[in-house]
Amino acid sequence: MKILLTGANGYIGTRLIPGLLQQGHEVVCMVRDPKLFAKQSPYFNQVTIVPGDLLRSRSIQQLPEDIDAAYYLVNALPQTSGFAGLEALSAENFVQAIDQTRCKQIISLSEIDDHLGHAGLSRQHVEDILRQSDSALTILKSTMIVGTGSIALELMDGLTKKSPIIIAATWAKAQEQPISTYNVIEYLVGCLHNEDTFNSEFHISGPEILTFKQMLLLYGEVCRQRKVKIVTVPQVSSALSSYWLNYLTPISYSHAKTLVENLKFDLVSRDDAIEKLIPLKLQTLKEALEITMQTNVSTN
Repeated sequence: MKILLTGANGYIGTRLIPGLLQQGHEVVCMVRDPKLFAKQSPYFNQVTIVPGDLLRSRSIQQLPEDIDAAYYLVNALPQTSGFAGLEALSAENFVQAIDQTRCKQIISLSEIDDHLGHAGLSRQHVEDILRQSDSALTILKSTMIVGTGSIALELMDGLTKKSPIIIAATWAKAQEQPISTYNVIEYLVGCLHNEDTFNSEFHISGPEILTFKQMLLLYGEVCRQRKVKIVTVPQVSSALSSYWLNYLTPISYSHAKTLVENLKFDLVSRDDAIEKLIPLKLQTLKEALEITMQTNVSTN
């Protein structure tokens, strides 16, 4: 099949490309800067490039008419009313472009967000726009994604550099159901032209529920090879916590702010229907961390 991929330079997009190629699919990547993509992607010569900025409809070159399915993996923008409008514009331009093809399915990935803050409301609006397409829509909503280079891993790495770790009491108690990057890619590929997933929304998650404190302790054991000490403090303001994370980790302030907001709530799957449609061997957090360690060793 011929598959369109937006967000090809993003964390998930870059890892989805080899997964699609291994299945024998022809991959078409829409990118703003083909030269930058050529520098960053080892798969540049194995995919077709279509230049296009989804925020500027006139920049989008006409897509091949024979596109069979498309992934909408455009990175979320910092959440203000203005950026929320840009996310909507991006989705609208995408739908306009994809509806000129014979595409039968759009697959999108977002986060489980029960409390619907600014980020959740913006994602919900984007999903409503994608539903207006002529194609069937499949939405996968994930919990915390853990893998080499993921924001969650950068967060745990930054926090555990020094001991003791000082975190807000609400963070320590927040329940998470982390899913490995490997399993996320398997679900994204498994949904492709799977008619049981058409016009449906699914939660995807790992096999275990852990508090964030338990996750940090496990990260220390596997990746730091030492027992980390954790000191919890009363609730700290979101702004202060965000600046603190931005200082301690490579995470941008906008991403840090989103993480802080998410850690106020439990992030747990409430739907296991996808496990029946696409049965996988789900990796535990420890297994995901061990694979990360092996990957880092082999690339150093």
